Amino acid sequence: MKQLLLSGVLIFPTAANTQPFSESMAECAALYQNAAQWVNTDESADKLMFAAISWADAALIEAQSEGPSATSDAIWQLIDRKTTRWEAKGEGVFFSQDFRDWTQYCRKFAKERGMEVTP
Repeated sequence: MKQLLLSGVLIFPTAANTQPFSESMAECAALYQNAAQWVNTDESADKLMFAAISWADAALIEAQSEGPSATSDAIWQLIDRKTTRWEAKGEGVFFSQDFRDWTQYCRKFAKERGMEVTP
């Protein structure tokens, strides 16, 4: 019984700190929007922005299911705030574990949702 209580206490903070799917989707959009600024070709930037827009559209739909007052403007403001945080990390962010973790998460999340994030 003591072990069960301890495991519940250890799990609770993780569960309490989870964010809505729409916010995770906005994070994915921000990740791609930021990456689009660092690539060398317009074609690469266009592909990354396609992914960002796909995630933004999915985030809006998800946010509206979480609470009907969500708007496209609110989602893009959230994405832009998140993009600013990614930008602040500089181009070295692309070699960070945080970036690798998020891109892996976004790929799996898109696959799970059946999303097309590449043109």
